[in-house]
Amino acid sequence: MNLTDLKQVLDERSGDSADQFVHHMRLQGVHAKVVARRRRRIAAWATCVVVALAGIAVAAVVPGFRTDVTPTPADSPSPVRTIEGFPEYATGARVVAAKSAAFPERRIELTIVPTTLDLVIFTRCDGTGDVKPDERVSVNGHLLYGLGCGGSSRQLSWDGLDVAVGRPATFVMTITGAKRFDGTDKVPVAIPDSGTFGFAIGVRIPFDQYPLPPRPSGALAPLPRTLMAGCTEALCPDAVIIRSDPADPKRPVRRTVTWKATDSVEMLAQTPGLLHVRVNGVEITTGEWWDYEAHTVGMFGDRNGGWKREFGLDLRPGDPVTVDVEPEHVTGAWQVVFSPA
Repeated sequence: MNLTDLKQVLDERSGDSADQFVHHMRLQGVHAKVVARRRRRIAAWATCVVVALAGIAVAAVVPGFRTDVTPTPADSPSPVRTIEGFPEYATGARVVAAKSAAFPERRIELTIVPTTLDLVIFTRCDGTGDVKPDERVSVNGHLLYGLGCGGSSRQLSWDGLDVAVGRPATFVMTITGAKRFDGTDKVPVAIPDSGTFGFAIGVRIPFDQYPLPPRPSGALAPLPRTLMAGCTEALCPDAVIIRSDPADPKRPVRRTVTWKATDSVEMLAQTPGLLHVRVNGVEITTGEWWDYEAHTVGMFGDRNGGWKREFGLDLRPGDPVTVDVEPEHVTGAWQVVFSPA
């Protein structure tokens, strides 16, 4: 599934504004898929990557790179600092290069020389009212994705994109059009003449070095009982729902289920942390949270042979299947939902 396909799927399944829903979930689903695949392939040298990230992010960069950014201690986060309109820290990454422009300009070019390929791409469009610009993001002349402006994407596979450590890489963000929601659908409109847009590159940093926001005072809001697309446990009895132990959310949970074709996997957590999800011992995804907003993280299901191609899992309806969820760093309630096809 490519980015465009994923957006269409999420648009169809969301009863709310597609832009609001996609903001949290559209690219994280892709990220979750490649995280699992990457972890299986590079487990032998993952420690080396973490060590490298803890040191330095980008060796050199042409105009647009801010060199005056000082890391914030993880145990004492300062007020949110912005770089060219982007928070310095977001979704597990620290922004190391950024550039912005004002409409009617439509193009931003940013060149960096990366010292790691564990990068996150951020884009934003502000001050355009109810008009949502469309963006196209490319690197070295190769298309990465084209979607509605705003959000983040963790690009883990750079195969065929001419991106390598120590070699200049030129990223281009282009505004290609715009749309407005008319109450029923999103319709094409003229690109705004006012407002700003921006592009930023972030580098992933270890969890214990990330400046998490302070924990809210009092009790955390409970996780919603409604599942995806308005589903509830009563309306969707075939959904497999795995929840944290109320007495100890850090405890791993194992369930053995009678398998049914799965449309998607959706994850929620009250607090920052990770959820490693394994099916028959194979890690298929890792959900990540870096704040207390309890937003949904999702990935594609196993129907149409997706998991067999990606993970080597040949699951058949009626098979007994073991699902493990291993929390890491979480300190509140969480849930994982396997939605039936």
